[in-house]
Amino acid sequence: MDKIAIAKSLAKDLEGRLRTMEEIGALVSAAHLDAAIDSLCRTFDIPRTISDTE
Repeated sequence: MDKIAIAKSLAKDLEGRLRTMEEIGALVSAAHLDAAIDSLCRTFDIPRTISDTE
Protein backbone atom coordinates (compact mmCIF):
# COMPACT_ATOMS: atom_id res chain seq x y z
CA MET A 1 0.00 0.00 0.00
CA ASP A 2 1.42 3.41 -0.92
CA LYS A 3 1.65 6.40 1.39
CA ILE A 4 -1.28 8.24 -0.20
CA ALA A 5 -3.59 5.26 0.23
CA ILE A 6 -2.50 4.84 3.84
CA ALA A 7 -3.04 8.55 4.53
CA LYS A 8 -6.53 8.47 2.97
CA SER A 9 -7.48 5.44 5.03
CA LEU A 10 -6.11 7.01 8.20
CA ALA A 11 -7.93 10.30 7.55
CA LYS A 12 -11.21 8.40 7.08
CA ASP A 13 -10.69 6.44 10.32
CA LEU A 14 -9.80 9.59 12.25
CA GLU A 15 -12.89 11.41 10.93
CA GLY A 16 -15.01 8.66 12.48
CA ARG A 17 -13.20 9.03 15.78
CA LEU A 18 -13.65 12.80 15.60
CA ARG A 19 -17.44 12.42 15.45
CA THR A 20 -17.33 10.05 18.41
CA MET A 21 -15.26 12.50 20.46
CA GLU A 22 -17.72 15.30 19.67
CA GLU A 23 -20.67 13.09 20.66
CA ILE A 24 -19.22 12.39 24.11
CA GLY A 25 -18.30 16.02 24.67
CA ALA A 26 -14.52 15.70 24.42
CA LEU A 27 -14.39 18.96 22.51
CA VAL A 28 -10.82 20.04 23.32
CA SER A 29 -9.51 16.64 22.26
CA ALA A 30 -11.72 16.76 19.18
CA ALA A 31 -10.28 20.15 18.23
CA HIS A 32 -6.76 18.75 18.43
CA LEU A 33 -7.72 15.70 16.38
CA ASP A 34 -9.41 17.97 13.81
CA ALA A 35 -6.19 19.96 13.46
CA ALA A 36 -4.22 16.73 13.04
CA ILE A 37 -6.62 15.54 10.32
CA ASP A 38 -6.28 18.90 8.54
CA SER A 39 -2.50 18.62 8.66
CA LEU A 40 -2.56 15.05 7.35
CA CYS A 41 -4.85 16.05 4.49
CA ARG A 42 -2.72 19.06 3.57
CA THR A 43 0.48 17.02 3.67
CA PHE A 44 -0.88 14.39 1.29
CA ASP A 45 -3.15 16.71 -0.75
CA ILE A 46 -6.30 14.86 0.32
CA PRO A 47 -9.59 16.73 -0.14
CA ARG A 48 -11.53 16.97 3.10
CA THR A 49 -15.25 17.43 3.60
CA ILE A 50 -15.84 19.65 6.60
CA SER A 51 -17.86 18.20 9.45
CA ASP A 52 -21.14 19.98 10.16
CA THR A 53 -21.40 18.75 13.74
CA GLU A 54 -20.48 22.10 15.31
